[in-house]
Amino acid sequence: MIFRRLIWLCIPVILSGCSGPTAMEEEPMEPLERINFSYRPTVQLFMDLEDGRIVSVNSEDDATSVEPFDTPIPGHQGQEWRFLKDEEHGTSVVYAAVSWDEDDPLDYLAAGYWAYYPEQHPPDLDPFDTEEYSVLGGPEIFEDDTPPELPVTGNASYTGLAGGVYAFSRPTAAGGKRDFVWDGWEGVATFTADFDIGTIRGCYGCIGDLSIRTAVAPASRGDFQVDISDYELHLLESPIGNDGEFSGGLTLARHPSRNIIRTRGSWRGSISNRPDPAGNPRLVAGFGRGRLWEEDGVRGYIAGSFVGLSEDLLQQGDQ
Repeated sequence: MIFRRLIWLCIPVILSGCSGPTAMEEEPMEPLERINFSYRPTVQLFMDLEDGRIVSVNSEDDATSVEPFDTPIPGHQGQEWRFLKDEEHGTSVVYAAVSWDEDDPLDYLAAGYWAYYPEQHPPDLDPFDTEEYSVLGGPEIFEDDTPPELPVTGNASYTGLAGGVYAFSRPTAAGGKRDFVWDGWEGVATFTADFDIGTIRGCYGCIGDLSIRTAVAPASRGDFQVDISDYELHLLESPIGNDGEFSGGLTLARHPSRNIIRTRGSWRGSISNRPDPAGNPRLVAGFGRGRLWEEDGVRGYIAGSFVGLSEDLLQQGDQ
């Protein structure tokens, strides 16, 4: 699977009203590409596929559901869209959530994922034959013109939400089709930024359990089941650049009772250019992925976007 950034997100005017593995491998991510923001009558997402074709979904024709969600950002409203688009050349399965300030439509944050299944159609979707992309954007992250003013000393802790997709499969007899399960997940994401040395690290699932959040189009074959609750994806130390972006960090999958013998993955993201009441960047956002192989032949994939809020911003929201 391939995990990349989406290149264009359009929002409508309505938004303004364990046992450890024995080996770890790097899995490079492609350079980040900006998501452009503009007002349209509908929510639209556009993506360039590997073969150069452009695919898109929009809320008028392709949305399977639109629901409000409880955004953690103080003063914001939240809404999420689920899209399913079956075309001759393949199927797009998309989830996008947007958090925005009703009084300041330029204060928004978007996150989610896009799974593209080439030459596949529901219900026969194979999660191990996909192109995986992330939805991530907003004016306070990945903004070259207004980089954040990072503290020169001290630490900052961030806690927030993470969610995406997971896939697990088990060995099958020679020549047979593999059994697998593919679905969505959500959980708590935690991060620590060390401004003395200019690094950040984090984790999915180190606080609380990962839980199933039904994907737009879940898929499975056979009677294979996986309990994802105790899996953790550790986002290892990554340097923070002067522009507030961080990349090059590896990921490490862990489980308290499963014997993971090999793992690989990477993560990246950006620190906000808006300060919290204490003067630290008010949030971090990005995405991470990890693959794992277990001793009994099970292999898995966990990927998702995250948003973490600073302690001071969380306290401000509780007031």
